[in-house]
Amino acid sequence: MDALTIGSHRLVHLDLKGAPPRVCYFEKLFPLLRTWGATGLLLEWEDTFPYNRELTQIGSNGPSSIANGYTTQEARQILQIAGDSGLAVVPLVQTFGHMEFVLKHDEWRSLREVELFPSSMCPSNPDALPLVKSLLRQIILFHPDIQYLHIGADEIWHMGLCSVCSKRANSHKHGKSSLFLEHVLAVAQYVQEMYSHLKVIIWDDMLRNIDVQVLNEYYIGKYVEPMIWHYNSSETFGLPPGLWDKYGTIFPNIWAATAFKGATGSCQHIPIIQHHISNHERWLGELSTHVNKVCEFRGTAFTGWSRYDHYATMCELLPTAIPSLVMCLKVWLHGYSEERHLEVAKSLGYTDHPLHIVPQQRPAPIPNKLLFPGWQIAVGIEWFLNFRTKYHHIVDSDQVATWLNSWQIANNYTNPMQIGSLVTAISDLLLELSSLEGYLRVQMEAILFPPTLDEWTGTHIHPLKSKLKQLKHDAETQLKLGCRV
Repeated sequence: MDALTIGSHRLVHLDLKGAPPRVCYFEKLFPLLRTWGATGLLLEWEDTFPYNRELTQIGSNGPSSIANGYTTQEARQILQIAGDSGLAVVPLVQTFGHMEFVLKHDEWRSLREVELFPSSMCPSNPDALPLVKSLLRQIILFHPDIQYLHIGADEIWHMGLCSVCSKRANSHKHGKSSLFLEHVLAVAQYVQEMYSHLKVIIWDDMLRNIDVQVLNEYYIGKYVEPMIWHYNSSETFGLPPGLWDKYGTIFPNIWAATAFKGATGSCQHIPIIQHHISNHERWLGELSTHVNKVCEFRGTAFTGWSRYDHYATMCELLPTAIPSLVMCLKVWLHGYSEERHLEVAKSLGYTDHPLHIVPQQRPAPIPNKLLFPGWQIAVGIEWFLNFRTKYHHIVDSDQVATWLNSWQIANNYTNPMQIGSLVTAISDLLLELSSLEGYLRVQMEAILFPPTLDEWTGTHIHPLKSKLKQLKHDAETQLKLGCRV
């Protein structure tokens, strides 16, 4: 299957709600994305966008901003760098589900479908559509050269639950499906009326269980283009039976979405490259079988999620996923072979076996210079993972459980001979952890904003440090007290 068959667009998804890079990082990355085979960006700003006027509070200009977003000048720079690099931009703004970045604020709390949960918006609230229109208007005006707009609409976990929505759904022959379709149509029709040159994309998951007759009744294919997303490896890859036949009769244009990171675990640190290669291989097979059922296959978004939702901890940082992204782009364009894997690894500066672009063990934090932006962070994260293995080898060891457990500490019933070696091992770990933290702090500060660094170290480094310090204190105290007779 050649590049023409698999669509003309290859969009690299930038999920900026987690660890958004500084502009200087994009200056290095964007030109390389083009050489690696990308044609554009699927840009999900979320709260890093400099919203203004009535939306000031939710973006990087807001009073509650944690300085983890972009100024207006920086956001324009990002678009300029993308344009100069030959990358088309498709902005993505959520308009139904995954709206925590808006609904967490008191001003818009009343728009929640369920008062306690800030994820899903109530489509029956009369203020919901005006809010969405404001979001879209500011995004569209800021991106004057775009051809496509992605309005999200995936994973709407809570729908038809408020009293008004429940009454609407119960009184309609299509139930909750009518709530979804009416809201999406209202949004898409607004875009079409105000910005007729734009084509509207939505995630497809909420469409999968809606009957084809219902979709046709709403003329949904006239207003939106679905982006079919599936991130599993070949072993568990499986779109619903008949999906392509169903979509092919409704939608003239269809997209696909694969994943190069952010799809194998909500707190994953480094992409499992074989998983992502397998995902892309399986997608190529899927398209070779079914793409003839579609009038036009637009192309693909290579998604790279940074958080599973607005409140989730960060998963793989973007620099750690560059090898995976490059490999996925090459597989998409040319297919997979171990020789190609090795070529990609060598082109990025790795000399390891091609099945392990990111080495499994690295005794020193800084190897020979690698050849992609942010490689220093990738190396630092690998160092952290190796350190964490050593940490658990000591902290969760039989030695600690047998000679330094909480009951023994409370009762001063310990054996100094066993504890002495533990103090040495723990002290060594604390020294290494201090070096690791210092290294990561320097490398992250060069690419990421301070709040990202604070969150990452607070989540992953500080708990280990606290545990080791407490364990060392307990061990040294027991040594001073001596064993109980």
